[in-house]
Amino acid sequence: MRRYQISVAGLLRGSGKRQTFEIVGTLSELFVTSSRVAPEEPIAVAGDVEAVGEGLLVDVRISTRFEGECVRCLEPVSGKLDLEARELFREGETSDEAYGFTGEVVDLSELIRDQVVMALPAVPLCRPECLGLCQHCGKNLNLGACGCDSDLGDLRWAGLDKLDS
Repeated sequence: MRRYQISVAGLLRGSGKRQTFEIVGTLSELFVTSSRVAPEEPIAVAGDVEAVGEGLLVDVRISTRFEGECVRCLEPVSGKLDLEARELFREGETSDEAYGFTGEVVDLSELIRDQVVMALPAVPLCRPECLGLCQHCGKNLNLGACGCDSDLGDLRWAGLDKLDS
């Protein structure tokens, strides 16, 4: 796993200074319910960091690929994430207002993790018009009709349906 760290020693000596960076690495455990970034999938990060009065302002562009399962038919789904973010880093611990850093190195891992996880589709679909699976036999309806009797009704009420006879 390559670290997403930037040396900011030169920037800490004065406001208005800027430096650019490009890093390609990996991060593990980037997932939501039905989609994820594979642990070996490269995550490219490019941007710049600028010294400002409150700390360091970081502009990043993040690119990676995700994979998952369609929530309707369970077929594989994949796609590309291209994200942009602008965040403030301050000396010390991470707070509600800014990410934290210590010393002369800024670690972008937490920022990258937050941005990617928020952008992953929580309900991925193979396509918007996906028909899903038959609720009775489990056949993928995108591949054709299953032949089940569509008049079966709700099986949870089957016991009550017998009382009607």
